[in-house]
Amino acid sequence: MRRMAVRLRVKELAEQRGMGLAVFQREAKLGVSTARRLWYNTSNGSPNGPPLRRLDYDSLEVLCEFFGVGPGELIEMTNVDERPY
Repeated sequence: MRRMAVRLRVKELAEQRGMGLAVFQREAKLGVSTARRLWYNTSNGSPNGPPLRRLDYDSLEVLCEFFGVGPGELIEMTNVDERPY
């Protein structure tokens, strides 16, 4: 049985709009550590850190409004073996 994991597309969506991490953090009005966790999909905000395990509804709403997308465009399911981090 394949193991699946949830992945946020924050970095991908921001880069499609020409934003780097610092611009995303500033324009989305997020704290630095929160922006890094969302950007890297890690619980400690490090590029190679442990996977992000939780996302609260308030953050989901902020991200969807900021990018102008629905949750289905922000979140994707991936095969654990295919994770980019």
